[in-house]
Amino acid sequence: MRFIKIGIVLLLMAVLVVSGCSDSGDTEEVSEVAEDLGVDVVSTSFDDLGSIYCDSEVTQDEIATLIDEEYKGNFVQWTGTVFAVTNNGNSYTVQVQHCPGSLSDAGVTFSQDQNEAVSQVIKGQEITYVGRITRYQNNVGLWIEEASLVV
Repeated sequence: MRFIKIGIVLLLMAVLVVSGCSDSGDTEEVSEVAEDLGVDVVSTSFDDLGSIYCDSEVTQDEIATLIDEEYKGNFVQWTGTVFAVTNNGNSYTVQVQHCPGSLSDAGVTFSQDQNEAVSQVIKGQEITYVGRITRYQNNVGLWIEEASLVV
């Protein structure tokens, strides 16, 4: 059943991309930040991934495969709730919750030019960010880098 869910989602995503009807690629939904950065955003809502990612019946390997095939290396613009903020010395990483009941689903590392803005972010705050998905780690979550806050 799990493979059927993933197969259906992948098929629907492929049909939407080929037909050009995908809402996640509409430029009116993409922030000025993404446009200023000159990046192509493949998803403007975590809901594009969340139905699979947040489903407890989907295995970690199935999620990893989906991330590698559809998202890895691409930019997303998502909104989530801050769980923790860490100053790495040169930049900040924010742990962001997207799935209900989780602590953190994504470690979002912001570009250094975002330090001043990200230093003001607090736990429990809702943020929107643009960043590149670089990997998925089982039982840890998504790694998103080169991020910028959307204000």
